[in-house]
Order: sequence, then structure tokens, then C-alpha cells
Amino acid sequence: MEKATEKNRQADDNKRRPRTRSRFMSSPTLKIDFADDMIVPSTGDDGSGEDEEEPQIRISVPNTFLHPSRCRLNGRRYHWTYRHSRSISYPGLWDGNKKKNENIYRGLLRSLLHPLGAPDKTVGLRPGDLVDHLREVFEVDRDEHEFFIKDELSNKPKCLQANITVLEGDGLKQLDGSKELGDPYCMVSIIHPMQRNLKVSPMSSPRNSPKLSPKARKTSSTLSTEQQDDVLRTVAVKQSTSPHWNEEFQLSIDELLMDEIHVYICDQEEESHSNGEGKHSADSKHTTVDKHHGIKHNVTNLFRLIRQMADHDKHHDGCWGRVVIPVRDVPAHGCAWWWDIHPLSGGSKSKSVGRIRLKLDISHRMESDCEAEECFSVEDYYQATQQIYEHAAKTAKESEITMEAHLPAKERRILDSFAISHKIGRLSQAVVHVIVLLEWTTTNENIVHTELALTTAIQDLQMTWVTQQIDVSTVTQKMPLTDAEISMYRKAATKYILWVSDHLEKLPVLFPPTIDNINILKAKLGITIQLVEIDLWETKSAPLNNLTTKVLNKLQEDVDEWMDIEVAAIKNHDLVKDAVIPELNALGELVNSASSHLNSMGVVKTFFTALGIIYYRVVSFAVEKKVSPVMKELMMEMDRYQRRYHNFPVNVTASSRLSLRVYFAVRKFYNIIRDNISRRDVFRLSISHYQQWYQEALVFWVQSFRTECTNRIERALEIDKDVVVATSLVKFSNSSVDVLSCFAKITEEWRQIDFHDPDSALMGVTKITDLICDGARMYGEKIHSILERNCYYDDSVVQFDVTDRLCITLNNIEHVRQYLTELPHLLDWDSIVMLISTRYENDDVGNQALSTLKRLMDTANKEIILKSSLLLQQITEKMKVDIARYMEIFTIQHPEKASSVDQLIGYLSTNLSTLHDRLMSSIFPRMILQLWETVVTLLDQQLQVGKRPEYYQQMKQHVRALTSYFVRGGCEDDKIDSFHFEALKQRIDTNCMSTEELMLAYLKSLADNIETPLEYFGHLALKTAYLEETRGNITLFVKVIRATDLPGLDPSGLSDPYVVTSVLPQTMFGHHKPQKTRVVEKSLNPVFNATFQFPNIPQEFLTTKGAVVLLSVLDHDHIGQDDFAGEVVLHLSGIERINMSETVDAKPVVMMAVKRSVTPTQGPYKVLMERMSWDRSAKNYVMERRRYLDVKSARTDQPSKMSNFFSFLKGPKT
Repeated sequence: MEKATEKNRQADDNKRRPRTRSRFMSSPTLKIDFADDMIVPSTGDDGSGEDEEEPQIRISVPNTFLHPSRCRLNGRRYHWTYRHSRSISYPGLWDGNKKKNENIYRGLLRSLLHPLGAPDKTVGLRPGDLVDHLREVFEVDRDEHEFFIKDELSNKPKCLQANITVLEGDGLKQLDGSKELGDPYCMVSIIHPMQRNLKVSPMSSPRNSPKLSPKARKTSSTLSTEQQDDVLRTVAVKQSTSPHWNEEFQLSIDELLMDEIHVYICDQEEESHSNGEGKHSADSKHTTVDKHHGIKHNVTNLFRLIRQMADHDKHHDGCWGRVVIPVRDVPAHGCAWWWDIHPLSGGSKSKSVGRIRLKLDISHRMESDCEAEECFSVEDYYQATQQIYEHAAKTAKESEITMEAHLPAKERRILDSFAISHKIGRLSQAVVHVIVLLEWTTTNENIVHTELALTTAIQDLQMTWVTQQIDVSTVTQKMPLTDAEISMYRKAATKYILWVSDHLEKLPVLFPPTIDNINILKAKLGITIQLVEIDLWETKSAPLNNLTTKVLNKLQEDVDEWMDIEVAAIKNHDLVKDAVIPELNALGELVNSASSHLNSMGVVKTFFTALGIIYYRVVSFAVEKKVSPVMKELMMEMDRYQRRYHNFPVNVTASSRLSLRVYFAVRKFYNIIRDNISRRDVFRLSISHYQQWYQEALVFWVQSFRTECTNRIERALEIDKDVVVATSLVKFSNSSVDVLSCFAKITEEWRQIDFHDPDSALMGVTKITDLICDGARMYGEKIHSILERNCYYDDSVVQFDVTDRLCITLNNIEHVRQYLTELPHLLDWDSIVMLISTRYENDDVGNQALSTLKRLMDTANKEIILKSSLLLQQITEKMKVDIARYMEIFTIQHPEKASSVDQLIGYLSTNLSTLHDRLMSSIFPRMILQLWETVVTLLDQQLQVGKRPEYYQQMKQHVRALTSYFVRGGCEDDKIDSFHFEALKQRIDTNCMSTEELMLAYLKSLADNIETPLEYFGHLALKTAYLEETRGNITLFVKVIRATDLPGLDPSGLSDPYVVTSVLPQTMFGHHKPQKTRVVEKSLNPVFNATFQFPNIPQEFLTTKGAVVLLSVLDHDHIGQDDFAGEVVLHLSGIERINMSETVDAKPVVMMAVKRSVTPTQGPYKVLMERMSWDRSAKNYVMERRRYLDVKSARTDQPSKMSNFFSFLKGPKT
């Protein structure tokens, strides 16, 4: 009841008190009672004797933080007394031109006279100092100022709230010393006097220096109006000793001098354990936290329990500790300090268990029961800021200096105290500062004085917004300002931008762009761009339209002016003969200069983009429009010039170089422009067809490439003295390096030319491939010519050793040749083939083009390899003399010594080692293979004939040693086994055979020859069989039945034939004499029907290769030696067995062609002939065979038709 009565009384007082918010106050007549003796300073230590010139006022009005009868102003204590009254009439608070809102002034004064918290004691920032400074800022008369002070001293704030932001914790420790991590959360409450335990001291915990937090805040729900303590809590941070909460709460303050802020830091996990799992689960549905973390009854009960235990120095398992802060100790301007956390038992003297950072300030509480108090909004703060900045600007102007970046400390503190006490956010404050500075600048039309302050204010606004973000991802969101604040900002910024556009002085040159000019433009428009970049504009708004148009027009004018001057400079050569040459040269310089200016610079691009101008797109179109017609015209003139002078290489080469240089400049220019514009704008460029302007020039470029390549090769060979080291030993001469650099330059320039037309591209690639192949071929030919002039290919008998110079020559040729294999990749054949196939929609066209290119490369490759092979062959020819000399040691002089081949291997090692180290890896295999062929040829020539098998066995070992050496040297196995080497091995192997083995081999070759003879000598019909006997022997049966179509050997054209049957070789069948049939006179088709037996032949002879039955057909002559008609040779292995009950007649007849053998020139028979000097068996056999090989009587009969048939037909084996 008493409280309600008090509230009604206050409401009546407030109704009587004027609450107008009008900007201008009326002019009332006011009466104030003053003491006659005015004021005498009280005796005290605060500012005694200071400011003696100031009038001394004695006021007896209570102060919030002092004794009710005393008040502190300007650091002095004053007593107010009322002796008698006098009346003072005020026509107004100040002049009509400077009328200010009385409510704003009263609000500022009230926030200074009644600071919400501990006042600052810093000299100059004390409330009294600020009160006096406020009078100066608002230019209020002293008497009027004292009147307002008297009036506001009694207007103490009653509805207050503490704004508590729990930011973070650090170093939270378990009381039992364990290192386990908890789930910390905080409970926050204000303990009011009637509920406070008087045993507990209100001493605050020690605190560290304040530290700001950049994190966002969370606000709690509407405060409870119940009489019990409001308890609010944060969310729990899982498993952390350094939690970050960043949650904001508001709690009501009843007694500013007596209330205390209590913050309890608890462990949710430990609390759940102490309460029991089941109980915690049961209570969870009653502990629901609202969206602002307001806690229901059980949290309030827990808080009271913990506080009671703390009051009795008892420990609670679920609480780390607490922080107790008297409300009166909270600074009036707020703080964000670290506070030590002390355990519940032990008080503030105990060792801390961690720290917590809290952001604290006190403001008016805006609730329904506080309507009687004067509340101020952002609009009021805006009006106050206007006056503050007007005073600052006036002071700076009077002092002829620019405004400081920030307001002076006194002005800032006045505004901060007002904003904090009325809960005006930092972001709102920052935007108001920007608005006020923008309005003052446009109103007073003086940007110089406020430029620094305005730039700083905008930066402060941006930083304030950034620091309020929880994480970086939300920085791009719009600022949380009210519609009124955003509207004020847009209006002020738009007016400022228009003002800047209207008052923009002469702009600097915008093209070509320079850093100095950009900096000048930034100085003029930097603030404007910053204003637009702040995301407070509507989507469709365009505040920069006028300014952008003005800058864009200036840019267009600068580009046109610069291009007109440069193009005019090109035409200054009109009076020169063949003016196209200097004009095209000047065009190239212009294009290069334009390219450098159009190459995007980030600082230029960013600045103009902020103005809404795509700088490089604008200037690219403008420059291209001016320069493209000049390019096209000059290239047409160049085509006419080159056609006129096409027979003069010097003119063509010089003009081609110039046009190619300009082409590269134009290509670069086009690529830069294309990057500066969008793809859909490319069709608008005339220069997009620039390659068509150079179609004719392309032919002359390739012609110039060929001329330069030829000249470069000739010059390189003329001065080829130095060498270039490729590795530690492999070397090239400068000539090959120069030639390859010439090739590389040609291919690189072609890639840079990059013609898109498929036909032109194919033509260019084909011609460049051809000229490079011709260049490589010419290089090899000229090297050979130089060697011929130096008599390198002359025969010489002196010892030859491989030299560095010879290796360098070989390397040069190979080095140049290998470049040809890279042409498909360097000239990108595949892409050209694909383009030409696509152009004609026919893959055959592309394949034909590819085939032509490959043929050019392969032909050049083969020719160069042939030239290199000739040089390698000449090297081996010169080494042949020494190789033959060393080879005689083991072939003739000392063949029996295994070491006799070492000298040859040593000589080869010396030279091959040099070749291996100094030749390119691709040459050495060919070199060693050439040398191997030479060694094989010489060995075949020096191998002695007619020697005993032991000699050839030794030769086989020497050959094996040489083969092994060459394989180790790098010669591949398949290359070792060449035709000549196989023939040599066969020769040596044959000579290693015994005489009997040679006979068997020879007879086997006779029996294996079953081809139809070229000349027909008739057939012999016979039967063969064998019968097994005891002791592993057999009896061989041969029945000669008849012969047909035998050759006539007598003068009458007939013969007296008979057949001699023998088993050979004689060395195996020595006890079996030849057996012969009877002679059938005067017949070419004799019938013999003679059966021959050869008993006691070992059965294993049947499987011996070369064991044969020889049937020789002879013509009996009465005078002289019988003539040889022919022979038939049968393998014993081909004869079939008969039983004891059978005869040879049971076997079928076999018709065998009668043949005449020729004397072999190689093979076993030749070896037998070579052995006749020391081998009697060989001699006898050869002498016997000569009877049938060397003496061949001519036939006297007419050959039959069958003979004619066989004479032209060489039938296959049957």
C-alpha cells in the first residue's frame, strides 16, 4: 500500500513536470532562491583552492554517491542553502538562432549529475568537470546553467538495471585438484538489501585490467517483477577450462549503494552426479530454459542453496566458486574486466580457482512501472551529437586546423555517459557520428576540416559492426539498425554524395592510369566510396548516378584525346618512301603502350568498381575502336609492299620481321581486351578478326624462317670452335646448339602465332616441319663436306684412336636429328589434324595431312641416320687395321692360348670406353653394332682352314669371349646374332666335328634333299626292309626292281646300266662291301629284280642321322671308266621292319628320283676337302665322291616330255 502511494505521488510530480520533446523550449519566467553570500567552498581535500576565479556557489542538494547534504562539482564540495529568494526572468535559454532542445540538455546534464555507477576520478573527466564543459559546448549562460543544475539534482534516477554480459572464463580448476574437464555454466543474480546476508562482506573480488570482447551479445527475457531474486544462467560449455559464453543479461537494481552482483560458476556434469542421475532426469522437464536462458524455480532454489552454503563457508560439489561485485563499484562508463573466481568457502582471501571476464554497465530500466522517468532514444542522442560536433568543428575552424580524428576525451565521455545510461548501442552511436559529420559537412560546405574525422567515423562504424560478430561468416549480414537510423543514414549519405558531385573540382587525367592520379581521385572520392560500400542501401538505389556519369564522361574524353594524339603521330611518316615501314613500326609501339595501359591493375579496378564503373571494359572498347581501323589499313599496305618486293630477300625478310613483331603485339593486345570484357561482348570488337589481316603475311613469315634458318646454320658451322658440355664427358659443339636454338625459336614463334584457321595452320605447320627437316639434313651434309675437305675419309695405315673431336661431330649430328622426333609435340600435329578433319568433315583429309607430316620427318630421319652411319662405318674401317693386327695373335700366332684374345679386347675397351663416355646414348648402340660386324667379318677372314678340330675348339672359346664382351658393352642379343655371325658360328662348329661326323652330316644333307631335280634323270623302283637278328643286329634287305627313263650315255643314245648298292659311311660299315646288279645292255628302262642283303648291322645304326643306303646308277663301258648316271640316297631310319615269316617282297615299291649331286662350296664336304692334307679317311671319301661329282657324262638321248616338265618345275618337298 505504501509502495503504491509512493508511485502515485511520483506520477503526480512527473505530470506537473513538463515532459515536452519539442526542439525549442518556451520562454517562461523562472524564480530561483539564492543565498545572499552565494557559495563558499567547503573545507576539504578535493580541489581546495582551485579555480578561484570561478564564482563560489553554496548549494545544499543531496548527491547520489555523497552525503545527502553535500555535492561535488569540479572536484569541490559545495553546500546549498536558501536564505531568501529573488526572481530572474529568462526570455529564453539562449539566442533564437542557437536554440537547442531543452530536454536534450537536461538529459545530458542529468547523466553527469547522477552517474549510474562509480564516477571517474580522472582530472578533467570527473562529473563536475564534464558539467562545466557541457555548458561551454551548448553555450549556455552560467545563471541558466546553474538553474538547470539545481533543477536536475533532485531528479534522481529510480528505475535502474545492471547490464551484465558474461564473456568468457579462463583457467577453471577443480577444487579437488583433479584435471578432469567440466561443463561450466554461470548463474547471475543481484542480491538486494533485504535478502542479503549481513555476515557476508560486499567487498569486490580483485580484478585485472579491463579487456574488450568482440563477441556478440545475447539478451535475457523480460525481468521478473516478483519480490524474489531473479536468477539467470548461461548455457553450459562442454568439456572446457576456458569457456566462451558471450551472453547478456539485465537485472533490476533496487539500491544502487547496497545491491551486489553475484556470479556463480558451476559445473553441470558435477551437479548431475551430486544430484543423482535418476533425479536429474526426473527434474529435467521442470528445468526448461527459455530462449534467453531464464531459469525456473529449481534453478532459483539451487542458487539460494549455493548462496546459503557460501554464507556459511561451506562447499558445494557442483560449484567452482563465485564473484561478488558491489553495484556501486561498476564504473559509470562501463567496464569489461577480468575478475578472480574464489571458492565458496574461504572468501576473497582464498586462492582463486580461475578467472571470468564480465562486461558491466548500468542503465535506466525501460518498463511500464518506470514511465515517470525521462527516457531518451537514438534520436535524442543524434541531437546531442550534433551539438557536440558543431562545437568541435567551430573550435577547429577558429584555430584554422582540421578536426581531429576522434572527439576530445570530454566530449566522448559526455556522449558515452548519455548513451550507456539510456541503453543506446555502440553500433547506433557509431552510425549517428557518421550521420552528424555528413550533415555538418554538407551544411557548412567545408569538407577539408572534417575529412579525417569523417573517414575515422566510417572506419569506426565498420569495425564496431565487425567486432560484434560471433564468427566471420556473419560479417556480411546487414547491420541491426532501426529503420529510422537507416533512413537517417541514407538521407545524410545521399546528400553528401550529391554535394561532392556538385562541388567536385577539376578531375585528374584518368587515362592512361597512374598511381598518382588515382591517389588524387581517391582523396576526392574516397569517403563517397566508403559510404556506398556500407550495406545500408536499398537494392534499387543508385546514390552514385550523378557522380558516376561525371567520372565516366571524363574517362571517355581522356581516352579519346590520348588515342587521337597517338594515331596522329603514326601519320607523320606520309612523306617517306614506303611509309608503311615506319608507320607499322609506330603502330607496334602504340599497341604495346596501349596493352600496358589496359593490363588490369587491382587498385584501379577496385576503385572504379566502387564508383559503378568497369574501368577496363570502358577503356578497352574506346581504345579498340580507335586503333583497329589503323591496324587493318596498314596491314593491307604491307601486303602490297611485300608483293612488290617479293624478289628481294632483304626487303621481304625485314618487312616480315616487322609485321610478325606487330602481329605479336596485336595478339597480346587482343587477349588483354578479351579478358577485360565479357564473352558476349567479343563480337563487338573489330579486332576479333585480326588474323584475317595477316593471311598473306603468313607465307612471307615462313619464307623468312627458312632464310634465317639457312643463314644461321652456315654461320654456326663457320665459327664452330667451342664446345658445350652436356654432361661431365658428353659434349656438343656450339654449332649444334645454335642450330637447335634456331629450330626452337621457329617452333616457339609458330606457337605464339597460333593461327585459328585450319587451312592456314596446316600450311604453316607443313612448311615449318619441312624447313626444320631440311635444316637438319643440311647440317649433316655440311659436316660431311667439312670432313671430306679435311681428308677424314682417306685411307690411312697409322693406328687410329677415337678422339673427342670425332665424338663431338657424331653428337652434333645426333643432337640435331633428335629434335625432329619432338616436332609432333612442339607443333601440335594432333590438334591441326583434328581441326582440318572438322573443317572438311572427313577424317581422311586429316589422316592424309598427318601422313604427309610423318613422311617429311621420317625421310629426314633416315637420311640423317644414313649420314651418321657412314661416319660410324668410316670409324670402324679406320679401326679395322688395328683390330686385324690384334686378331692375328689368337687366330694365327697363339691360337692355343686362352689369353691371346685379351689384347684385342683391351684395344676395343679403350676405344669403346671413350665412345661410351663421349657419345650420346642413342649413338653408342649403333656404333658398337657397327664395330661388332667389323670384328665378325675380320674373324671370318682370318680363321684358318684345314686345321684340326682342336684349333676350332679354341676359336670357339675366343669367339665366346668376344661375344660376351660386346654383350656387356651394350650390344643387344638380337643384334649380336646377325647373319654373318651365324655363318661364322656354323663354320666353326662344322670344323670342330670329326671326320665321321662330317661324313654323316654330308650324307644326311644328300638324303634330306627330296626336292624334284631341275633336270630329269629317271626313276629307280626299289623295296627296302630289315629283319631283326640276335645280339642287337639286323639284316638289311634292298631289292632293286627296275629303272625308268635313265639318261642315254652311249653314242647310240642308250646305256648299259647297272646299280651299285652300298651302306655308308664306310667308317661305320667297313665290313660291308658294295653290291651291284647285273648289267642290262642297251636299255633306258632296265629291269634288275636283284635283292641285296647286308647282315650284322648294329640296330642303333638305324637311328644314326646320316647313316644311308646309296644306290649309284652307272653305265657300263667296255673301254675306260664307267659313266655316272645318277644316284638315290635313303635314310636307314626310313626303312621298315619285316617279320621272320616275311620277305622284302611284302613291302611296297618306292619310286625314287635319280639325281646328280653337285660339289658343295661350303659345309661338311668342304671341310672334308680341307682336311685331305692330314686326314686319310677324309681323303679317301672325297676321292671316292669326286668320281660321282666331278665326272658327269653328257646324256646322248632325247629327254622325255616328263623330263621337260621337271626341267622347268622346281617342286616343293614331298
